[in-house]
Amino acid sequence: MIRRFRPVAVAALAALRHPLDVADPFADVLAATRRHRRRHRCGAFAYGDGTLPATLAAAVDARRVVEVGTALGYTALSMAHAAPGARVETIERDDTHVGLAREQIADHGLADRVEVLHGTAETVLATLPPGAYDLAFFDGFTPTADVVRQLHALLRPGGTLVVGNLILGPERAVTDDLADPDRWRTHAMGETALCVKAAEGPPGPVDGAARLGSCRPPAAPPDRPTSWNDSSRCSLRKGSRS
Repeated sequence: MIRRFRPVAVAALAALRHPLDVADPFADVLAATRRHRRRHRCGAFAYGDGTLPATLAAAVDARRVVEVGTALGYTALSMAHAAPGARVETIERDDTHVGLAREQIADHGLADRVEVLHGTAETVLATLPPGAYDLAFFDGFTPTADVVRQLHALLRPGGTLVVGNLILGPERAVTDDLADPDRWRTHAMGETALCVKAAEGPPGPVDGAARLGSCRPPAAPPDRPTSWNDSSRCSLRKGSRS
C-alpha cells in the first residue's frame, strides 16, 4: 500500500516545495506588480516565476521575442536579461500598465531592447511580421483561438510558444490547436503549455506529446478574470506610480 501511494505523495510535496532556490534579478518588479494589483484591484497578474520564460529564451538563443500580457514588465525583462541578443516586443492593452511597464523597463536599463506595444493582442499581433520570432509567450488571461493562430504564424518553424493561464478554462478550439501534432510538439506543465512549432511537411513522431484536448481545464478561481477581453481596467490615474 505504501509503495502504491508513494509516487502521489512525492508529487504532492514537489508541488508545495521548491527544491532549488533560484535567484530572480527582477523580484522587485514582481513584488511591485503584486502590490499594484492589490491596491488597484486590476488585471496586472505577473507570471508566477519568470525563470521559466527566461530560461527558454536563453535555451533557444532567442533573437526576437513577442509577449502578450505585459503587466508591469516582469517577464519581458526576465527574457531580455536571459537572452542578451534578444529584442522583446510585449503587448499590453491597459494604458496605465503600459506607462508603469515602460518606467520599470527604463529603470532596469533595458529600454533599448524591450518595447511595450499598446493595444489588444489581436490588433497588435496582426501588425507584426510572420515567421520572424524565435519565442512567443502568452501571459494574458484566457488565450483565444485567434491569438494562438496569430502566434503560430509569427513563429519561425521550430520556434517556441509558451502559453500560461490554461487553468482559466480556454475554449476547446484552443486546446485542440495546442494539441495538434501537425502544428506543434507540445508538453503540458500544470497551467502552462510548452509548444514547439512543427516544421512544414509530413508530421514526424510525436511520442510524449501532451494531448491537451483530452481533459478540460479546471474552473477559473473566483478572484481572477475569466477572459482576456473581460479583464478589468486599472483605476490608477495616469502619471501616478505604485
